[in-house]
Amino acid sequence: MTDDGSRRERAMARLAELGDEPGGEEFLARMGVLGDWVVDFAFGDVHTRPGLDARERELIIVAVLTTLGSSDPQVRAHIRALRAIEVPWNEIEEAILQTTPYAGIPRAVNAIKVLRDEQEASA
Repeated sequence: MTDDGSRRERAMARLAELGDEPGGEEFLARMGVLGDWVVDFAFGDVHTRPGLDARERELIIVAVLTTLGSSDPQVRAHIRALRAIEVPWNEIEEAILQTTPYAGIPRAVNAIKVLRDEQEASA
């Protein structure tokens, strides 16, 4: 078990690597205790586990969020994280498309809309 200080340090280092989009200081300020839980657990514990690199983790996260539906802000944040680590647009799109047979067309369409908005905003 690690102390909370090193947990938070790992989380903030991971967020910095991902362009600080899925969380960070602004997220923490807005979310209060919930933000602490998300940052410490998701980014301090889960994201820093060995076995997958940031690209693989973030593609999985985008696929899962697409499958869940009603997660457009989170899909957007993790698309931005993928772009921060230089994952090409077409790979992100492919991860979303792969969810279609399992999650359904409406959820994939919504995630593709978020992707297109991000592409347009970055052009």
